Amino acid sequence: MTDFESDVVVLGAGVSGLVTAKCLLEDGFKVCIIEKTSDIGGLWTYREKDYGVMKCTHINVSKYNYAFSDFPFPDDVPDYPHHSDMAKYIKDYANKFQLLKLIHFNTKIIGVDNTDGKWVTRCCKVDEDGKEDFQQMLIFTSSYVAVATGHHAKPNFPSFEGADTFRGKTLHAVSYKDPSYNDCAGQRVLIVGIGNSAVDVAVDCATIGRCPDVTISTRSGAWVIPNYIFGLATDLYACRFFFLFPRNIANFIMSLVIMLVSGSPWRWGLNPKMKPLQTQPTVSPTLIHHIQRGNIKIKPDILNIRGNTVKFVDGTSAKYDRIVYCTGYTIDLPFLSSRVMDSVLQSSSNKMQLYKNVFAPYVGHSLAFIGFVQPASGGIITMSEMQARWFSKLCKGEVKLPNSDEMSADIENEKKIQSGRWYQTARHTLQKDPIVYNDEIGEIIGAKPKLFQNPLLTWRLIFSSGGASQWRLNGPNTWQDAAKQVRKVPVPFLWNLTGYFVIFGFLVIVSLFMKCLCCC
Repeated sequence: MTDFESDVVVLGAGVSGLVTAKCLLEDGFKVCIIEKTSDIGGLWTYREKDYGVMKCTHINVSKYNYAFSDFPFPDDVPDYPHHSDMAKYIKDYANKFQLLKLIHFNTKIIGVDNTDGKWVTRCCKVDEDGKEDFQQMLIFTSSYVAVATGHHAKPNFPSFEGADTFRGKTLHAVSYKDPSYNDCAGQRVLIVGIGNSAVDVAVDCATIGRCPDVTISTRSGAWVIPNYIFGLATDLYACRFFFLFPRNIANFIMSLVIMLVSGSPWRWGLNPKMKPLQTQPTVSPTLIHHIQRGNIKIKPDILNIRGNTVKFVDGTSAKYDRIVYCTGYTIDLPFLSSRVMDSVLQSSSNKMQLYKNVFAPYVGHSLAFIGFVQPASGGIITMSEMQARWFSKLCKGEVKLPNSDEMSADIENEKKIQSGRWYQTARHTLQKDPIVYNDEIGEIIGAKPKLFQNPLLTWRLIFSSGGASQWRLNGPNTWQDAAKQVRKVPVPFLWNLTGYFVIFGFLVIVSLFMKCLCCC
């Protein structure tokens, strides 16, 4: 048995774990990172036999908004980087900030509990295939623990009548790599679900796999948005000005834009049961193209399965050789002690009892959950980074949490807001708008962009997404190139035009008001 002591133990070396360690190092803490695999990057590291991206995966958020705040992508990387670009970017980040030396690779977390005011994290070594070696035990003792293992943890398989009679092969999206590796090429493939992974699998099978029949079965339907709207990356349209609109008006604008660009989703059989801003967007530049050409079919929910025949709730049926379940994940934290788990996660649900998605009220700031949030637009990196910066400032004693009762009351109030904001599924229990959320955390630590303190950036901070670096303009740990990076983020023409109309309207109103005063 080997013992280690540090100020903070970070669980996981994905993007959330790495950015947490970096923020803590900046504030002078001694940090250890525990990583189960032999590499960093989490799901962005391609692994054929383990958890990770598909061969075809590109990030579905632009590089402006899916980036570390003080480490932008190189200019020559495309708007939507391939997973290999993403993996290299993460490794470059880890090398620049000297994070690799902090990591204990091939180390599995067995248990985490608080004993006499200290966190004790018990681990064992594992080989490349994940086989545990309990002869090599490691014990980490620390004042603080950051859980950054991700909420895409345990694959969720829905239950359908007769599913056990299916004669073909079934798999979950977490195991899908490409049609050849997963033996889907040339087969009749049914994809269950219509999130981003489902669409990627469907298009991959229809094109690379040359599958004669590719069908997506969806229970709730979807609004599918393209990667680009009017020539710019779609996530660039999420801005502070847009969030000022009442929700019904915002939904109307969003649905109108989608239908102008792609046509009515009902025409393509997508049949969404929710408004476009009530769900995490499904982003695809090619799905509707393949639906139009008959390469991909859309079907409603599955009624039952009998051998190779799948019957849908609309009464139609078809035969399939493969079923790929793209049905999401459940949060899984098996290493937490039962008393800690009970204060964090509601049993048999994906609902976490966390203040601002980070802290359990009756545990306090010594245990943080970093990255347990689902961005509605934009990427998780900026959200994890804001959480990490907040956690570090709490550990330093520069800010404080409210008392446990106030935090619990805030959690309950947030649940009510969320229930009216999002379509009610397990997929939306962690959903947040990144700009709104980051501003909220930024205000706590003093890093919220001051719109009118930077007059040359004010327009961009209001009418563009602003990019990842905007939360380094002021407050603690500012970055000298933040303003330069914010200026690189394109402002959509639609919002520029809207801004001009707003200013013109304001001037007209002021002019009429002055005339009225003069007449009086």
